Amino acid sequence: FYLIRGRVPIHAGPSDKRLPRYTVYERMIHWFIAAIFLFLALTGLTMLLGRSLLIPLIGAEAFSLLASASKEGHNLFGPLFLLALALIFFRFVRRNIYQRGDLTWLLRGGGLIGSRHVPSNFFNMGEKSMFWMLVLVGGVTAVSGVILVFPVLGQGREIMALSHVAHAITALTMILVIIGHIYIGSVGMEGAIEGMTTGYCDLNWAREHHDWWAERCENNGEVITVEEAFEAEGF
Repeated sequence: FYLIRGRVPIHAGPSDKRLPRYTVYERMIHWFIAAIFLFLALTGLTMLLGRSLLIPLIGAEAFSLLASASKEGHNLFGPLFLLALALIFFRFVRRNIYQRGDLTWLLRGGGLIGSRHVPSNFFNMGEKSMFWMLVLVGGVTAVSGVILVFPVLGQGREIMALSHVAHAITALTMILVIIGHIYIGSVGMEGAIEGMTTGYCDLNWAREHHDWWAERCENNGEVITVEEAFEAEGF
């Protein structure tokens, strides 16, 4: 997709002005759930596909050690994903309520297909949909995982079997969605990652991708210079 579409640029070019986008706490819980998710994805895929994919590459003995470590790490850190989901939900749920203009954004492909972007608020329809998928589908992944990790809670074999299937299907679904999220938030779109790394976003980027929110920020006098953003972050 990158080779065909290319990177979505800031059409007006980067500016020397910034808008505050994410607080330190918001960035902390984002990277917390990101780290937990990536660890669980890698260890889970190792257990699911490693026997057929990794044994021919690294041998049975090395895979045995890797699979054992993956299982122990997956079971140990898995419940933290449920905690991370709760932190993300309570912090961001108000900004992810669907509102006027969201359906128009979706019907026009959000500007990713084509050259014109469409108006959106702090989060656009795509980001809101990913949030709810993370909460609902990821919630099933987390709860089913807890059921599997703690088989002493009174659940029968049928519940354990259903949890195993639900855990695998929802986890693979989330992995595919998060791959897209990582792509758009990094190489796929110019300026997208700055909000989660510095806490601030480029003013022109905000105008082009979240113009209703950007307009409110400008009217409230929240625009600052790059130098002021660096000072606020302690650089």
